[in-house]
Order: sequence, then C-alpha cells, then structure tokens
Amino acid sequence: MKDQFEHGGIGRRRFLSQGGIALLGASIPVILKATKTGGIQVDDKNKGTPSLDFQKDGWKGMLHEALKYRKIDAHNHLGIDANDDLANIEKSCDLLGITRVAVSLPGGKTPTIIRENNNLILKAMKASPKRIIGQCYINPGFQKEALEEIDRCIDQGMVMLGELYDDHKINDPLYYPIIEKCIKLKIPLLMHGVTTLGNWRKGYLPTNPPNSSAPEDFVDIGRRYPEAMIICGHIGGGGNWEYVCRILRDAPTIYLDTSGSVSDEGMIDMAIEYIGVDRLLFATDLNFETGVGKIMWANLSEGDRKKIFFSNFNNLLKKTGNHVD
Repeated sequence: MKDQFEHGGIGRRRFLSQGGIALLGASIPVILKATKTGGIQVDDKNKGTPSLDFQKDGWKGMLHEALKYRKIDAHNHLGIDANDDLANIEKSCDLLGITRVAVSLPGGKTPTIIRENNNLILKAMKASPKRIIGQCYINPGFQKEALEEIDRCIDQGMVMLGELYDDHKINDPLYYPIIEKCIKLKIPLLMHGVTTLGNWRKGYLPTNPPNSSAPEDFVDIGRRYPEAMIICGHIGGGGNWEYVCRILRDAPTIYLDTSGSVSDEGMIDMAIEYIGVDRLLFATDLNFETGVGKIMWANLSEGDRKKIFFSNFNNLLKKTGNHVD
C-alpha cells in the first residue's frame, strides 16, 4: 500500500478535512471561515487550532462552483420503499444540481421477484420522468427470463442494464448472450465491481462473494466484446482503487464510474492518469455530497469536469436517442 500514500500526497483524512466535507457542510454547522488568501481559520471559540488549506468560502464556495456543471448520475438506487427514496433523491439532486439520475433495484432470487423490482423502477420513471433514468436488473442464471425481461424493460423506457450483481462474474459465458443483446440494442451495462484483496489475490479470504467481478474479469470481457459499453461500478466502493486503475488501463473499452463512499484524495486523479478522462462516469451510489465533492476536489480542468459530470455518460445514452439535450 506504499504507493497509495506517495501518489500525489494521497491521504483520505486530508481529503475529508478539505474536499469531501466541503459539500457535507450543507448539513453540518460550519465553524470555519475563509481567510483572504483562500485558507481557513477557526472562529474565536477555537483559537489555537491549526488552519487548513481549504476552498475559499468553505463548503458554500465549493457548492456554488459545483452548481455550474450539468450532471448525470450514472449509478444510483431505489429501495423497496421507492416513494420515500424517490423524494430523497429528488431533494439531493436539486441541492447538488444533478439533472438526471440512473437508478436500479438489484436483487431477487426468482424471475418473479426481479420483475417486481424492475416494476418499481418503471413506476419511479413515470412519477419523475424528467429526473429518473431506469436501469433494468437481470440475473443471467435465468437465461430465457433475463432476455425477455430486457426486452420488456427497454420497451417501457429503460435505457440500460444495471446494477448487475455477483450471481455470476461478468466474464461468465452465461453473460455472453446478455452482452450480445446489449450490443444489438446499443445500451450500456453497469456491473458491480470489487477490488477487495481476497477477491483478486490468492491466499487471502474473500470479503465479497466469490462470483463478484474483479478488475481482471472486466479486462477479459472487454477483450471478447470490445464493442460493448460495459461499466465497472464504483471505484470508491471499498478495496484497492489503485489496483483497479492499473488493471483497467489494459481494458480500453471498459468504463469506470466514480461512485462509492470512499473519497480518498488522489483517487480520481489516478483514474484519469491510468484510464483517461473519457472513460470516467460521474456517479454517487447514494453518496450524493461526497460523490460531487470528489470530482470538485480533484485536479481537473473545467473541460474534464464537464466530461465526467455529464458528457461521457450522455454520449453513451445518445446511441439510442436517450440522451439529455
């Protein structure tokens, strides 16, 4: 893990004290104030505390800056209590300037339950047509039903598959007909990715199910189907994000979304260095504030932020005319 602390001065604590928490400040009483030089000093009640290098005007300044960018969230979820979840998503998107959000309800041990879960997404799409983008969940183990469910969901307005989980690895032959159908329909496929040590290095106890898709599995399926639009889910989902950056460098057709609760400093910068800005898709996976904060805090040009926040994912949706104008 030595590299993790050498790459650009990476440190999660420093990020949380400076960047990620800047947007969390929207709901946390702020005792910090900006100095004329852009740093921060504490108020009179906290004299003696060292000042921090911080965004000018604190979280308000970062939020104001973030609102300038159009955003499409490529990876999010609704739960069984979809009405409450939808209200919370709407509120968070309004506060952070997220134009559209792609949602799914993963899980279901039978085709019937999977269908019922997808129906909740279809219902949310109708309740909030200007906000919600539907993702169809399937299990390739139910091959016939899965292919039929893709047709049903796409016919009713869903735009992609996601978030597909760990019933089978993405490079399992069971996925071949699924991916071939996605290619035919010109729709993306979002797959849950893992980088915890035991799932990719022998001799360590896996902390995710053994059928979880590791970075090497994405490389393998990307070579078999280079024309497919496959998205590796959440670089910040826990585990070794440096490893996924290094491995996906060898998978030039695989996209990576930026979601997850991990907000280590340098994570987005390293992803751009190894993978390239054009393959990164903004996403939050319900971590709205930090999801936006990690993009704002990364060392990016304005053009790169526009690509990650909006254009990259919108260009994938454009292939079927489901893009945002």
